[in-house]
Amino acid sequence: MRIRKSTERDFERMMEIYAYAREQMIKTGNPNQWGPTGWPPEDLIHHDIEEGNSYVCENDTGEVIGTFYLICGKDIEPTYRKITDGDWMDESPYGVVHRIAADGSEGVSGHSV
Repeated sequence: MRIRKSTERDFERMMEIYAYAREQMIKTGNPNQWGPTGWPPEDLIHHDIEEGNSYVCENDTGEVIGTFYLICGKDIEPTYRKITDGDWMDESPYGVVHRIAADGSEGVSGHSV
């Protein structure tokens, strides 16, 4: 498997993968996380690609079989600014992964996060 940054050429395939992931989530008892809103929206995916934090996974033949969003830095995730019942160990940068999805092809899970 090869992981690389997404480009606009990958957009349609990424949206196919997200549609498949939504279907699988519904089938496996998680209909509300992405299903009702058609998450993630197209404009967000375009933005992710433009800012350089969108990635695709390719199989050995170069077919895109998965996608995700990864951002690294300090204070990058608004939800992590206020932590209850705990603290960050230090002020180091950290990474956050969102919008993980795969196409369900052999050896790849179709579930999403």
